[in-house]
Amino acid sequence: MTDSSRPVRVIQWCTGKIGQISIRHFAANPMFELVGVYTTSAEKEGVDAGVLAGIGPLGVTATTNKETLFALEADCVNYLPLAVEVDDLEALLRSGKNVVTAVGLTFPSPDDERTRRLAAACQDGGTTLHGGGIHPGFVGDIFPLLASRLLSRVDQVVVTEVCDFSEHPQAELLFGLFGFGLAPDEAYKHATAVTGEVDAPYEESVAMLAAGLGLQVDRYTHELTMAVGDRDLTIAAGVIPAGNVAGIRRRWEAIVDGRPAIVFVSEWKMADGLTPAIREGTNRYVVEFFGEPSTKITLEHLEPSATGDPGYPGRIWTGMSVVNMIHDVVAAPPGVRTHLDLPLGRPRGLFHEGETWRRPLSAGR
Repeated sequence: MTDSSRPVRVIQWCTGKIGQISIRHFAANPMFELVGVYTTSAEKEGVDAGVLAGIGPLGVTATTNKETLFALEADCVNYLPLAVEVDDLEALLRSGKNVVTAVGLTFPSPDDERTRRLAAACQDGGTTLHGGGIHPGFVGDIFPLLASRLLSRVDQVVVTEVCDFSEHPQAELLFGLFGFGLAPDEAYKHATAVTGEVDAPYEESVAMLAAGLGLQVDRYTHELTMAVGDRDLTIAAGVIPAGNVAGIRRRWEAIVDGRPAIVFVSEWKMADGLTPAIREGTNRYVVEFFGEPSTKITLEHLEPSATGDPGYPGRIWTGMSVVNMIHDVVAAPPGVRTHLDLPLGRPRGLFHEGETWRRPLSAGR
């Protein structure tokens, strides 16, 4: 529990694109005070957080020293590495810091060893851990659960995610973890090797929605499709040769009474015009209810991205989905808390003076 009369003291853990968005938000929102920043990069050691985020200096410098941040007085950590490091999370939670994260843990199984470790750390530190994101973590679970209030009967829920990664700069993520740029046969083998990292958060999100709707799931299914382009594609992270993977479709189903009651479809791409076809057009999320009445809700940004990067609004959605829950997480009882445990959420300090951030002209990809 924090004193409501002062800003919440936060540590930003990792300074990738979403971490930088979060730093800018903490700097602009009077309800927060940025007190520490962790980076994995030696080049960013000692660099002011504001400089890393493309704004003016904030007087808080990044460090690669985890122990320094474990010892720092803070109310919450915005935890955004590429993958969860359980040892780090345990140390943060035991040190008395609540944690929000957009890299999974949206609906972890209570029987999982990792969950038991994190729950014990929460009890030891008197802290709370909450996982979210845009999808998984919002559009596929709490959003359709809330919207289902509008219907009289639901036969099926279909959530579709369309993501254009062509302007995403992280080659390690796109080529390393996701498998873009590989030959299709190699990509399928690669996907099998990393399926736990990529699929687990989506499977947790499907399970959360099923639990929220009171469904008994018979089984879960998963289908993977790779798509290729007919020309070389130059993207922010590198080059994808013609005939190599430039699109990935994943489909998850929760089977209830022998039929798919909940369906998630993620369509990721580097360009339009791929084979087999990946849904074209701008980044967006579509939630479709088939029932009484059949209803469709689309989430997409209203105007072109101010940075020229079509994925930029989605990264804001991803980061803010957990940042705007920080006050509720800090006030929550200790433990691993999902959307089903927490209040609906009351974002603080969003109505403040400011301007749309645009990538500085001198900044590279």
